[in-house]
Amino acid sequence: MKNDLNFFPGEGEVSHMTRTVDWKNTALGPVEEWETSLRNTVRLVLAARLPMMLWWGNEHIQFCNDSCASLFGRIEQVPTVGQSADDVWSSTSHLSAPIVKKVMESQEAVYFEDQLISGRNISEELYCTSSYSPVFGDSGEVQGVLAVFSETTEKVLSRQKLSASEKRFEGLVKEAEVGIIVMEGEENKIVIVNDAYLRLINRNFDELINKPLFEVIPETDPYFKSIIDQVRTSRQPQYLNEYPYYTFNPNGETTAGFLNLVYQPHKGGEANADGVMVLCSDVTELVLSQGKLKHSEQQVRSLVQSAPFPIGVYEGSEMRITLANQAIIDVWDKGSDIVGKTYFDVLPELEEQEIYPKLLAVFNEGKPYHARNQRVDLHVQGVLKPFYFNYSFTPLFNETGDVYGVMNTAADVTDLNLAKIKVEQTQKNFRNLILQAPVSMCLLLGPEHRVEVANESMINLWGKEEEEVMNKPIFEALPDAKAQGLEELLDHVYATGETFTASEMPVHLIRFGNAETTYQNFIYEPYRDVNGNVLGVIAISNNVTQQVLAMRKIEEIVKERTEQLEAANENLVRSNNELAQFAYIASHDLQEPLRKISIFSQMLDAKIGSSLDEKSQSQLKKINQSSGRMQALISDVLAYSQLNKEGGKFVQTDLNVIVQGILSDVEMLIEQKNAVIKINDLPSVPGQPLQLSQLFSNLIGNSLKFQREGTEPSIAIEAFNTEDSEKKQLGLDENRNFIKIKVSDNGVGFKEESADKIFGLFQRLHSKSEFEGTGIGLSICSQIVKNHHGIINAYGSSENGAQFNIYLPLSQSLN
Repeated sequence: MKNDLNFFPGEGEVSHMTRTVDWKNTALGPVEEWETSLRNTVRLVLAARLPMMLWWGNEHIQFCNDSCASLFGRIEQVPTVGQSADDVWSSTSHLSAPIVKKVMESQEAVYFEDQLISGRNISEELYCTSSYSPVFGDSGEVQGVLAVFSETTEKVLSRQKLSASEKRFEGLVKEAEVGIIVMEGEENKIVIVNDAYLRLINRNFDELINKPLFEVIPETDPYFKSIIDQVRTSRQPQYLNEYPYYTFNPNGETTAGFLNLVYQPHKGGEANADGVMVLCSDVTELVLSQGKLKHSEQQVRSLVQSAPFPIGVYEGSEMRITLANQAIIDVWDKGSDIVGKTYFDVLPELEEQEIYPKLLAVFNEGKPYHARNQRVDLHVQGVLKPFYFNYSFTPLFNETGDVYGVMNTAADVTDLNLAKIKVEQTQKNFRNLILQAPVSMCLLLGPEHRVEVANESMINLWGKEEEEVMNKPIFEALPDAKAQGLEELLDHVYATGETFTASEMPVHLIRFGNAETTYQNFIYEPYRDVNGNVLGVIAISNNVTQQVLAMRKIEEIVKERTEQLEAANENLVRSNNELAQFAYIASHDLQEPLRKISIFSQMLDAKIGSSLDEKSQSQLKKINQSSGRMQALISDVLAYSQLNKEGGKFVQTDLNVIVQGILSDVEMLIEQKNAVIKINDLPSVPGQPLQLSQLFSNLIGNSLKFQREGTEPSIAIEAFNTEDSEKKQLGLDENRNFIKIKVSDNGVGFKEESADKIFGLFQRLHSKSEFEGTGIGLSICSQIVKNHHGIINAYGSSENGAQFNIYLPLSQSLN
């Protein structure tokens, strides 16, 4: 036990004075040698709100609390902590050593009511009601006296103002051993009440005087009111015997019992008003046939019940619980009905924790047992949880000196122990984290940056042996790292608590005897205590020397290849331009002879077609079909070649207008196929209207053409915003906003492995006998989207049709 704040509670002057007394030079000796009962009673006095004093030992060493010092300071009679009562307060006889000696010798409590306290300052009167009770030491003998004071100055002075007759009457009432209360008028205003009545209902004088009874004590049985009203009006007395009652005060304290009551008509007061005098005799003890408890025992039980730390009393060898305060009930979490049960029945989980033998040894041997920071596992809310206690088992002796029970007191120190364990574990985990980190890591403490922990990777990066660097200032262990700006960086992090990060920073070191330049990515992070104070710096480093050197080599290669690609690109552009020019000339020159073939074959069919035999008619039909396919192919090639030409203005184009125009053009085909087309609201985008119209015309035309047999076409055109994650996945410019246009149908679709090649020139996934086409349409779509700085991709299956996703930027350089 230490002479510290935990032992002497409170923040007031007296509590401070008690903590600063040099107790080892007093008759009581060092605090750690005090009896348990003395320590507990001193803690009670200092923590109490009521004025209290304690005298201990033959020397009557006195203690008091701040409330007591404040009370008696008004008459310049402030008690002195740690001195004998024989040396101080000699002018106040009832507070001096003789009365203390009398209580200790008689072992009986002494009670003073409304006693005048005199002092050096006689200009102010001070009245108190006080109780002096013996306090038993650990040996069972009386070792001290505890006094509790309650100031009654205002009550006494108010009573002194009464007339002589009222004083005589009140004197009779006051001296009466039965409770007496006098009420006047229909509201039953209380005009006289004696102390016996106040004690009976557990209230004070000021709470009742001049106030209506049933407003002050609303819980009073309504039957009492009816009797009072009847006595007041009839002027006839009424009697009740052994009538049950209960009251409770604003502090929540409840009083219950049985009364013999006499209701007597009474006239009094300035207006000689009708009233009722009630005489109350508490016969609870008689009714319950119980012996009257000693005042000291009642006081001890009250102190135990209100104690903020767990207290329990177990009697007999079976350890039957006869007393358990609320604090121990809360800790055990076994409910409030544990009194009467045995300790073993209530706490069966302790059987394997070596607590039962210690408890029984105290009962059998009569020697106390004390434990500090002891772990105890308790079932709380159905779960076995660990707790830590400072607890004691103290034997209780009867008048013959035999042990009849054990008192259990405890202090819950779980939070302190868990916090200590957590801190130790956290520190251990942090060290392990550094040692096992996959990157180079160390902890540098203090302004000199002493190496506290460093993992193998960091020591290897430094190029030193472990014993050369551990527990040394970093620049003493690594003198080769000086004058490279690292000192200033570490000092700044330690001084400001700001993190510093560096990438590919060159650091010159002598590693294993060789001078090297390493490139490092590192972080200097402040290391703080629980209060946020910087204790050191956590250094995390990654040696990227090989990557940096490799990147520089790659950059040289990339630069060289870029120059080669630029030259090749010029050739490619020139070839593409020439190819486009050739395609345009070729398709343009082929159109005229093809047109003649088509016209002459149609004229021939009209003139002699009906006279030809079946084979000749079939051959003529094939000529017409081939010329038609050739015409379509030339038209698509010409269109494709035109897409590569520069020019064409970008304007803000409403895609709703584009799509509605296409649907109007193919209206008859839509009706013929009973197609269903759903279009969400589409945005406006910067683009070339003619090319965008060709894009959607090809996609809608394909959806209508590649119809699944026995199924009516269903086409959906929807617009969505493109999220950053999708742009990143597709390789789009993340600094620009893109719109996603999805065109989907329920047609024949295509196999998933064909998704990447359907945009190739002349690519066909179906035979000419199944579906007509040149294999250029989707190539044109791809080139149009590319011209608009977007991308197009496709998804499909043979069961669910095809889906085309078009990503177009919402901003262009309009020209």
